[in-house]
Amino acid sequence: MRRTLSFVLRLLISAGLLYLVARKIPLAHFVDSLRRVNVPLMLVSYFLIPVMGYIDANRTKMMADIQGMTLSINQIVRIGFITSFYSLFLPGYLAGGVIRWHRMGRHDNKPAQALATILYTRLLSTIITALVGLICWFLDTRARIRTPGFGIGLGVLFALLCVGHWLLFSSARAQWTAEWIGRRKFVPRIAAEKLGKVLRSVGKFDEVKGWRLTSTLSLLVLSELVGIASFYLVSVAMHLGLSPVTVGWVRAYIALVTLLPITIMGLGVRDGSLVVMLGVYGVAPALALTFSVLLLTRTIVLGLLGGACELWNIMRFRFASPGQA
Repeated sequence: MRRTLSFVLRLLISAGLLYLVARKIPLAHFVDSLRRVNVPLMLVSYFLIPVMGYIDANRTKMMADIQGMTLSINQIVRIGFITSFYSLFLPGYLAGGVIRWHRMGRHDNKPAQALATILYTRLLSTIITALVGLICWFLDTRARIRTPGFGIGLGVLFALLCVGHWLLFSSARAQWTAEWIGRRKFVPRIAAEKLGKVLRSVGKFDEVKGWRLTSTLSLLVLSELVGIASFYLVSVAMHLGLSPVTVGWVRAYIALVTLLPITIMGLGVRDGSLVVMLGVYGVAPALALTFSVLLLTRTIVLGLLGGACELWNIMRFRFASPGQA
């Protein structure tokens, strides 16, 4: 019942925000802007989606190896796509994260290690997203002059995330926290044991140093650059006249704000944010809304790739012989 109410509430918030945005935009202008889209460029943008998935799978593989997990890069890619498929129907990033955790954890029967890996990779990814967005904002002269609040927000978020990384992902602090929780009488023993296992798994990421750290950060930055290129191609397909650095900080903000579990697939939040941010560059609300819709289609394409992977899994197991099942 609680989950249903939460889903309905997010659905209502999404619908309300979309209504507030759409009521100020003539439908004819929106349809006309869709007709002007350069379809070949959009297709190239779609092609970059699995490229990003493959890059992200490589860095996740490095972190999973530290936890003693045996997932291959191809398996991690499929899990990422399948998670995107189910996220189309679930409220917020956290719900999709539960599916990712389940799929990764059951492979080696290491749920604690899988959870630690997901938390660590998500935190690192968010840190780099905020940093790249902040750099792009700083390089955008108009953004520095007219939208100082966005830059300050990205800077504060980056600092807080770095502090969070320092506090959470240290073997000494993780071990101390696990022992402290284990000594609390008000914490059920089974909960203390499971939390302790997760915390000790988290502490293993102290090993992310030297070449591992360099490789991980390089893959994260590469993924961000490919993501910016994908967004930029959509903006060029729409003839918005935005520079790559503008697209870079706008993309970072959209990626961060849609992590908030308040709407379905970021509907309403993404649309309203783009109307406000792109308005600084003289982009009409109808064009900003069209841009948002086209970005949503990228999410849907990624989900469809995941749906194809899940269907392949289902068919593979259904037609497997008893000896292979």
